[in-house]
Amino acid sequence: MLTSFLTCENFRKLKWDAEDTDRLRRYARYRNLYRGEFSSAFRGVISKLLQKYPLQNTTSQTLIEVNLFKSLTDFFKILMTNDGLSVVTDKENQNFWDEIARDNNFISVVKEICTDNSRFGESLVKVSMKDNKIKIFSVCPDCWFPVFNNGNLNDIAGHILMFDVVQDGRKFKHIEKIHRGFIENEVWEVNNEILSNRIKDVSLFGLNEVDDFSDKWDDFVLFHSKNTTESDTYFGESDYKSCESIVEEIMLTISQNSKIINRHANPKLAGSIENTELNPITGERRFPNSDFITMGKDGQKPEYITVDLQADAISQHINMLMKFFYIMTKTPPQAYGIDISENMSGESLKTILSSAISKVKDIQAVSLNNSIEKVVQCALALSGKSNKNVEIFWEKVPAQNGQKEAGNFAEKITQEEAGNANG
Repeated sequence: MLTSFLTCENFRKLKWDAEDTDRLRRYARYRNLYRGEFSSAFRGVISKLLQKYPLQNTTSQTLIEVNLFKSLTDFFKILMTNDGLSVVTDKENQNFWDEIARDNNFISVVKEICTDNSRFGESLVKVSMKDNKIKIFSVCPDCWFPVFNNGNLNDIAGHILMFDVVQDGRKFKHIEKIHRGFIENEVWEVNNEILSNRIKDVSLFGLNEVDDFSDKWDDFVLFHSKNTTESDTYFGESDYKSCESIVEEIMLTISQNSKIINRHANPKLAGSIENTELNPITGERRFPNSDFITMGKDGQKPEYITVDLQADAISQHINMLMKFFYIMTKTPPQAYGIDISENMSGESLKTILSSAISKVKDIQAVSLNNSIEKVVQCALALSGKSNKNVEIFWEKVPAQNGQKEAGNFAEKITQEEAGNANG
């Protein structure tokens, strides 16, 4: 936990701070899970599998990558944004905000923070001004460190963003200190993972040493949203935390049974030695074009050796694991395109999805609404517009009194996204 903006002290502290180190390690793991890079995320599991079934075996064991993590995140992202999003401001500022939203493809930014909320447990949106134009974009939390006054989780002093920069083959660290009303920019050269030399002229990197905007917006320009959390932590909790071990077990079960099926895809024959043919050159006896195991004598009839896969038991075990997955993630099978062949009414689907919808509504009300409202207020303020009246609607607001629709940048769910959710 950082409690000051002192650069060198903080950089040294982050080397041994267990909380921040663990947080960044979790982010890296969750990113790998979302992207399906299971060779990194489940390195230990795969290593154990390969020890049991070495690669030189006829049918080696591999981990079948069932990416329920990405499906889970995409489902919540789409459920949260599928009705579109409308931002309603004061009448004189509505058109101005709509133009900012279009220029920044704001609905895309919202989808990105919904994705980060699910996989990392939190998301960040930053507002800036460049060439007299407002820029709104999401920031990955793996470069973000909040600063607390006296270690109080409820008293945020500001934020620090750290970015790696390479220029002319040299490594630098851009450190952005976000205070209320202004930003300090520092650039340090990095040698052996240590801040070795501070660059005095940050304009060489296209930066201002201090960016003061307090006359327009006397608050932060970085806005934090989070997933479900507890009172004793400032950070949210990833959707993956509760179901990681279950998905791992699902993949292991499917992989191990795949191994058995592959091994017996070409069944062996067993019979007496009289059933084989003698190779006069080598003196070996073989059964042509088949793996053959000799058993007994006296012309015993050859028979295939088959395996009892206990398909019902395997199916029941996988179904049980999937039920735990649905319980832990608050999603039903229908969220992934399973068991929806019946003609269910919209009301029936709503009942089935009630737990997931409740979770989405909670995140919107507790975290996202507040962040988006401040993003809009900040963007308008940096443009010289004073506006404190902002309302967020997770749907498209119809036009009234002959006005055009508010938030006309809102986007409906696409068929492609629906396909991803079902996948």
